[in-house]
Order: sequence, then structure tokens, then C-alpha cells
Amino acid sequence: MAWRMVIELVAGLGIGFGIGYGLDVLFGTLPIFMVLFVMLGLAAGVKTMLRTAKEIQDKQQAEPAEQDTPHSGKDEGA
Repeated sequence: MAWRMVIELVAGLGIGFGIGYGLDVLFGTLPIFMVLFVMLGLAAGVKTMLRTAKEIQDKQQAEPAEQDTPHSGKDEGA
């Protein structure tokens, strides 16, 4: 799961860099759009990482709750 979070962050940065650099080359405004889109990519990557962390936390909290519930309600020892 940790690799998934790292990949999400790096992907956000990479996509932001690519879009920003492409726009800068297109408009001849190096590095205005690149910096802007790298920051937006970072924000998107962090947001995605936080969502993934919440999913992992919810899953871990649900596992002990499932173990505490009775399976069939019958005595297994009798």
C-alpha cells in the first residue's frame, strides 16, 4: 500500500509537470505554467494519498469489528 501512495504522488507531480511544460513550450512562457501545474499536481497527489490513507484506515478498523461478531450463534463446544 505504501508504494501505491508514492506512485499516486509522483504521478500527480509528473502529470502536472508535463502539462505545465507543454503549455510553456506552446506559449513561450517558461516556467510560469510549469511551476503552476507542478503545484496543482502536488496538491492533487496529496489529496489522492489522503483518500488512500483513509481507505486503508477504514479497512483496518472494519477487520477487528468483523472478528468480534459471532459467526453462527451456536455453541461450538457442545
